[in-house]
Amino acid sequence: MIPLWIASFLLLALIAPSFKSMLRDGEFAFLPADSPSLEGERLLAQAFPQIKTASQVVIVANRQSKGEELQDQDKKFLTEQLVPRLEKLVEEEGGYANSLATVDNVADGSDGFNVTEPVETNTTETAPESEEAGDTTPIDTEEEQNADSENAPVTSEESSRSRISRIKTFEDRFIGPLLISEDKQAALVIVEFSTEFLDKRSFPTIQKIEQIIVELEPQVPDGLNLALSGSSTVGRDIIEAAQQSASATELWTVLLVVILLILIYRAPFLALIPLITVYIATKFALTFLALLASYNIIGLFNGVEIYVTVVLYGAGVDYCMFLISRYSEELDSGISMDEAMEKTIGSVGAALAASAGTTICGLAMMAFAEFGKFHQAGIAMSLSLVFVLAAALTLTPALLIFAGRWAFWPQVYTERIKSGSGWVSPTSVLARMFEAQWVQSFWDWVGQLVLRRPATVWLVTIGLMTPFALISIFWYHNLSYGLLSELPAENTSVQGAEAVQEHFPAGTIGPVTLLIKNNYLDFALEDEVVLEELVQNLNEVKEEFGIIDVRALTQPLGQKHAHELPESDSRLARATLKNRVQKYYVGDADINQGDGATEEIGGNVARIEILFDKDPFSRFSIDQLNKFENSLIKKGPDVLLPEDLQSETELHLIGPPASVRDLKTVTRRDQVLIHVLVICGVLLVLIMLLKRIAISVYLIFTVFISYLATLGLTFVVFWSFDPMNFSGLDWKVPIFLFTILIAVGEDYNIYLIARINEEQRRHGTVQGIIVALSKTGSIISSCGIIMAGTFASLIAGSLTGMHQLGFALAFGVLLDTFIVRPILVPAYLVMLHTDRFGKLGPFLGSVPEEEELEEEEEASLHS
Repeated sequence: MIPLWIASFLLLALIAPSFKSMLRDGEFAFLPADSPSLEGERLLAQAFPQIKTASQVVIVANRQSKGEELQDQDKKFLTEQLVPRLEKLVEEEGGYANSLATVDNVADGSDGFNVTEPVETNTTETAPESEEAGDTTPIDTEEEQNADSENAPVTSEESSRSRISRIKTFEDRFIGPLLISEDKQAALVIVEFSTEFLDKRSFPTIQKIEQIIVELEPQVPDGLNLALSGSSTVGRDIIEAAQQSASATELWTVLLVVILLILIYRAPFLALIPLITVYIATKFALTFLALLASYNIIGLFNGVEIYVTVVLYGAGVDYCMFLISRYSEELDSGISMDEAMEKTIGSVGAALAASAGTTICGLAMMAFAEFGKFHQAGIAMSLSLVFVLAAALTLTPALLIFAGRWAFWPQVYTERIKSGSGWVSPTSVLARMFEAQWVQSFWDWVGQLVLRRPATVWLVTIGLMTPFALISIFWYHNLSYGLLSELPAENTSVQGAEAVQEHFPAGTIGPVTLLIKNNYLDFALEDEVVLEELVQNLNEVKEEFGIIDVRALTQPLGQKHAHELPESDSRLARATLKNRVQKYYVGDADINQGDGATEEIGGNVARIEILFDKDPFSRFSIDQLNKFENSLIKKGPDVLLPEDLQSETELHLIGPPASVRDLKTVTRRDQVLIHVLVICGVLLVLIMLLKRIAISVYLIFTVFISYLATLGLTFVVFWSFDPMNFSGLDWKVPIFLFTILIAVGEDYNIYLIARINEEQRRHGTVQGIIVALSKTGSIISSCGIIMAGTFASLIAGSLTGMHQLGFALAFGVLLDTFIVRPILVPAYLVMLHTDRFGKLGPFLGSVPEEEELEEEEEASLHS
């Protein structure tokens, strides 16, 4: 069996691609295709082909002394030292990134006004040039531009060019005013990229920009502070943090498992056997997943390996430990190792398969989620568990037989092992470490307590868990959706974002774009007055909706900076400005409808950019957006839309708040769906295994209340770290916690119930419960500690969401191990079989009196 596993793994590794090469980055990209924000973004891309999805690095320059305005020497440093170095970087990397489409090849390089939006920015210029040339450059016709864009071949020189598409500064003659804060204390230098904010191809350039800032530190004027932010920086930091978290989690998972196994077994070789088994099975599973992804059978997101690794190590080591524990018990009876292994697999093989089947079924329910990451995680985790189960039932026995008597070194040296009675064999460290048998005494005491006062124990336990369960219900939807909230406070992009928000409105980092489409209007011609009326209406309700500024065709720099637009006596210059503004705010493209048909978008699509005062990635921005949208679509008096836009008009809201809202909507639907499917799936498996519906329902109840209590405590713990700034748990925590705890938590209940059924045949209905609790106490506790330690390794990373999930999973497993399994389940069964529920007993799962008498007679025969 060992050579078969090794050969299979090597063969799979030869034909499968690298796992990392199959990972897909992003967050909002995993939303369903029919999400409103994605539909709006598709219309934006079709109507404004010159505006490509891009990203940016934002360099924030501000004075360290609060209230002090930027000085002339500060601005001189930025324009004469920093910007030239950035332009030199572009030259070193082969020149500005070629635009995918062109609008106006105006030489001053300022065709767009959306300079603060983190994802969608205009990247149509090939290089910024001198301002003096801006008023004299002719404008290409649309036909010439499209021909240049579509027919130009992509050369090797172009493909090797810099990812930077443009550099914007406060000296820009048109958009410069937007890059100086209203308090005059900060300025922005924006480096736009032709790549998306999670595109790894831009990361080397970002690192070079950071290096430029470091090299310029000696020349920075005294008191001037430079910070780095922008969507590209955030994307780079998120991906690096995810990779670092994955590496740290895997390392600490292995270390913790090794340490805990050695402490439990105090036999180095025996501790290595579960570790070798799970390590090989995990690598095998990840390689197999990469192979499936290479054929587009499944998808894999960046970070899925973290979830796969911790689940496989936690569950896989448990499977091995239960097998080894039973193997030790069989050896204690004095039989040979081969005989002991045969009896072990025969006795626990079915229980392990049933336990793994419950977990696999529960995790597989995530595959029905709409959100891509949940869907992919469910498939990856459930499929991978199949390999761990197979390894536990085949590779672990082979390794034990191969190691022979040396597996238990230094405790055992003979072929046959014989011991007296006891709850654990001398091959276990617990038998030697705790010679006073205090661990066994503890579980005996718990069993007797449950036997004497089951109702009191049950009520006290439920009473202690209920407050935290209520907290989780009350705070259930107080979740954080921010990308920056995932990163530690000392991170580059976090500090840069704080510097931006200190001097610019919070909504600056993610404006909302209102997209308007009406096939009967032409916003570029006579219907421009309709947009003007709408903009006036929006300006009048700024305070009501928390709007900071509105930018549109009629006020391209917003209301505050409208008077700062450059004026010129040159008719060509005025025409150039008007054309560029119109191109940016009014759509002009042909949409391919398929089968050769096209829909011409002349001036019937317009965009308005709105800056709100809330952090665009917070849940508060969602409420703000919903309130604004409701006012847009409402009928009757005080409507915001002009009469001409109240019919036959499509409205789309896009931008970070809209994407976060869609994420929240989709994940909420997924939570409800997955909750129902996981519970039904696990319940169905339990009923098939136990053949007792009421008991199966109660087992689901125990892990469900354990989940609620765990979630509530996690809220309290992380809120207590920073009560003023706590925005809620990461949005991924509740659903992953629920699925893993419900699926994995039932493992211990299944082990216990299986042992109870076995012991009841020997000791009777009630006494069998207590004996089973006593005999399984040490091994289930050991497994719970191992699994909790595995999940706790998630805290080793730098992502806040992983910290929260790691704490929650570790605590939840310990709660299941030391409260649910030894108290809630046995106490309920004792009350049930001692007729504490009276006439309700049969409905709650009590065994008919005839069956109990038969079990008592069978137990007396065994005794």
